[in-house]
Amino acid sequence: MKAIKHFILILTISSFAFTSCKDRTQDVQKLDESTRAYFEIKNDSKYIFTELSDTNISITYTSKNYINNTANQDIENNEIMSFEMEASGFPTLTFRSESGGLQFKDRIAMLTKINDSMVIGPVMFNLGGVFSSGFNSGDSIFQYASYDLNGQTYTDVVRVKPYSHLLYKEVYFAKNIGLIGRKEKNGKFYYLKRYTINK
Repeated sequence: MKAIKHFILILTISSFAFTSCKDRTQDVQKLDESTRAYFEIKNDSKYIFTELSDTNISITYTSKNYINNTANQDIENNEIMSFEMEASGFPTLTFRSESGGLQFKDRIAMLTKINDSMVIGPVMFNLGGVFSSGFNSGDSIFQYASYDLNGQTYTDVVRVKPYSHLLYKEVYFAKNIGLIGRKEKNGKFYYLKRYTINK
């Protein structure tokens, strides 16, 4: 009788442990709405840039490969969103945003593909519309309610000034538009002239 009670106890504990180990899908950790406002650009949006030293230049970037899905469904179940900007004869720019949920910051990375090489950064973080740099990165991030970029005034601008980067001295983003300008280490300054965005 004692052995049967002992067996039943072990069976009960085992079944409880088995039930506890079942895969459980966590709630989706959504990107902050302010991250979306700056970095959700759907396919076939058009951005026309020019270069400060020769304003006759017209470079048309088209957004492609928009993705929005979740990862690690049994752990964080965080939302990941990305898209690319392509222009003939110029590096492909990729923007990748990953949610941090309610307690942590969203992480946003700009990636530049030159031939077969990928340059990472700048990278920034966002919590509730407050953008910041990575810990000990040395990068500076400024936010402006209104900002003039080569004669064009934008609202809600994020200006990123990397401390040390292979390509960029400064990169500019505007709410509901995305990338509006970039100053490169080679002295080139590309800024937005016109755009058409698919939301």
